[in-house]
Amino acid sequence: MTEYLEYLEESTDTVKSKRNIGKLIIIATYLVIYAIAMILFWCIISGSDAMGYYLIVIGLVLPITTFVLSILIGINDYWGRWKWISAIIFGVMYTLAEYATFKLANTFAFGNFHLLNLTLLLIGAIISLAGLGIGTLVRRHIRKKRMKCTNP
Repeated sequence: MTEYLEYLEESTDTVKSKRNIGKLIIIATYLVIYAIAMILFWCIISGSDAMGYYLIVIGLVLPITTFVLSILIGINDYWGRWKWISAIIFGVMYTLAEYATFKLANTFAFGNFHLLNLTLLLIGAIISLAGLGIGTLVRRHIRKKRMKCTNP
């Protein structure tokens, strides 16, 4: 019996470890993509490329990344009920992306101080909520299928 309990404890630790690695991968993926976006703007993009950068990075890359990672958070139920707070975090990061690039560059160039665009916070949060919702629905669907297979 003691061996079995040790086996169960070891198995539980392995599952927890894999969940923690999954969470770290989600966070690291977003932060790396975010950092690359900031580095691109400040080190590579010139004034003439700014509109293209905005459309590609702010308009596509960050929203798609937010959506996909939110789906993965929902499917894996990372952070349990607290996962819904990630929508606010993604919204804030999306808002800061524009602020840390265009608004800050404008401040440096012209001395104009700009407030945060709260519309972007709402857009980022909605994108994340959509991904979390889809991920949660997929998780429930998978659970129902497993239940049907185990209880015919």
